[in-house]
Amino acid sequence: MKWIFWLLLVGNALLLAYFNLPMQSTVDLQIAQEPLYPEKIKLLTQEEIETLPRRVPEPEVLEAAPVVSHACYEWGSFSRAKLASARKFLSRYALETTVQQQTSAESTRYWVYIPRLPSAAAAQAKAEELLSLGVEEIFVVQEQQFRNAISLGVFKDEQLAAKLLEELKSKGVDTAIKGVRNQESGRASLYISNMSMDIVAEIEKLNPEYPGSELKQVNCQ
Repeated sequence: MKWIFWLLLVGNALLLAYFNLPMQSTVDLQIAQEPLYPEKIKLLTQEEIETLPRRVPEPEVLEAAPVVSHACYEWGSFSRAKLASARKFLSRYALETTVQQQTSAESTRYWVYIPRLPSAAAAQAKAEELLSLGVEEIFVVQEQQFRNAISLGVFKDEQLAAKLLEELKSKGVDTAIKGVRNQESGRASLYISNMSMDIVAEIEKLNPEYPGSELKQVNCQ
């Protein structure tokens, strides 16, 4: 009879487990799901959708373009032949230039230089010696009349030329002299509008070809 008792006990336990499982699953499902309230759901019209706030994209940050500085300059003075050469050089940059005729007094410049050396090699060796003495502005002249001379500075004011000559002597440069250039008539200079510093640097490289000329910044007309 004991086996009948145990059989009934196991059967009851199985029945209890069977009927309890669906109830537990239902409870868990009800807890997991959020209640829905269809009466609170509203469908928006197209007009209402368009009035909703929209996310504004952040403005794109653009790198600022480099600022190119321009100014006006006077370059000269030149003989007729050198004037044509200078204008041809400037034409490649499409710059606006004006020829300004000068009297002999206006065109006179005071030039500090070392007289012509016997060869290009000698001029180059002298230039290197000057650099070692702390002289910074040095140009070996290419113009036929003064070829292989070394230009150290050109001034409209004679006192400035004399001052440079004294400074050179204090550095041990004893062969430099001061002379007068551009006293002949018929000379002219070029007024150049809106020229950038890049072109200024290119013109300064031409100093050996135009001894006695200078490039200076002036007020724009």
